[in-house]
Amino acid sequence: MRSDWNIGEWGAACGPAPSGGGAPGGSVTITQTGSELSMVGAGRNYSTTECWEQFPGLSRTSHSGGARGWKNTCKTKATDPRQATLVTTLSAGDSSISFDETGQYQFVINGQNCTASVRRTRSIILVLREGDTPPPPPAPAASHATAKDCSSPGPPARLEVRPSRKLIRPGESFEFKASVLDEAGCVLSVAPQWKVVTENAAVTLAGPGKVTVPADAAEATVELQATVAGRAVGVTVEVASRDRYDALLVQSGLNAEGESSEVAAARIATSTIGTDSVVAHDDSQRRRVLFVGVVGGAALLLGLLGFVLVQQNRRKLLEPETRPVRARVGPVLTPSSAPALGKICPTCREEYPPEAGFCPNDGNRLVATRGNGEPAGPGGGVCPVCGQGYDPGIVSCPKHGEELVPAAVLAARPAESVDTKKICPVCGKQYGGDSQFCGGCGASLVPVN
Repeated sequence: MRSDWNIGEWGAACGPAPSGGGAPGGSVTITQTGSELSMVGAGRNYSTTECWEQFPGLSRTSHSGGARGWKNTCKTKATDPRQATLVTTLSAGDSSISFDETGQYQFVINGQNCTASVRRTRSIILVLREGDTPPPPPAPAASHATAKDCSSPGPPARLEVRPSRKLIRPGESFEFKASVLDEAGCVLSVAPQWKVVTENAAVTLAGPGKVTVPADAAEATVELQATVAGRAVGVTVEVASRDRYDALLVQSGLNAEGESSEVAAARIATSTIGTDSVVAHDDSQRRRVLFVGVVGGAALLLGLLGFVLVQQNRRKLLEPETRPVRARVGPVLTPSSAPALGKICPTCREEYPPEAGFCPNDGNRLVATRGNGEPAGPGGGVCPVCGQGYDPGIVSCPKHGEELVPAAVLAARPAESVDTKKICPVCGKQYGGDSQFCGGCGASLVPVN
């Protein structure tokens, strides 16, 4: 079980900052009683009727379950100075179960705020169903007289890097696997040269193919490049915030580890690295013709697009600006008056100044507006349970499984009293009662005691 902590305000009176809370892997036996599951093994017995964390004073306040999903909410009493809220969800497929638990903590000790949040995740993979016969061990591969001989490998002929694309959270590291092969497919002891192609990228190279993302890195797409004998292979690292990682993982088509199944590869000119003898092999005349055709078509399209844009700009210069100013909502963030430099929420389409990071209404990460200040395409949806906003194209909340609704539906609900004060459990910033999320880090706000 993986546990990721975020610490907000944590003074000396709060004591040691929380950490850990995970559990080792192993084998578990799962039995079903009615619509609930019981798990025995891997260091602890667990049931789908409870939250994983057993914090003193916590009690279950709600539970829902079915054939494919379960959810528990656990809270401390309102009079407890150690306010804690946990939401534990499990979803089952035909051969796997995913576990996800989020916790928000707000303590007040000797007049000091102690705020933190945690997320725990675990995957359970089916090994054997009750009553099934274990599969026999795989037979050793038969030897063939035509097996390749790698005792005297040839010159480099192919560079392969796995995976070609990786989704990663801030604060994590990942190492790409690069292989240099000869024509027979034998692996050579040749290490490619790595570099970060994207300028001003927060991602750094900690070793050959190993990337490290700082904990405070913003969402970005970073291109890396591995080079051998003048031939390069490009791979992509996509940095996703912890709040949006699961939603982006569902959209991306990557595996559970956030990796693509494709291999980035390139042929290398037949040569011996370090010598002057090089014989380049042309793959085919067809590729050259296709390349020329694609480049020519792209140039024609760009020319037509440029002509259209020039005509539109000329018309705008001749027409007076008559668009009304939009109304914005937010107790702290004031929308920018310069559309070209502002940001916009992909969910509710409200505009904010360039320094804003998240929408205080639905918690979605803000994106830059177009040059004329108009948003592109329709807005996204909002989870009716947690109020979290998501980008267009996502139809259900990855945390609660609820179908998303338009942002205007939740905006029409009666607002809380403006006298209510709220605080961010991660960074400790305070807001008015009509805000739901922190504009600085995107975390859900909680009422101030």
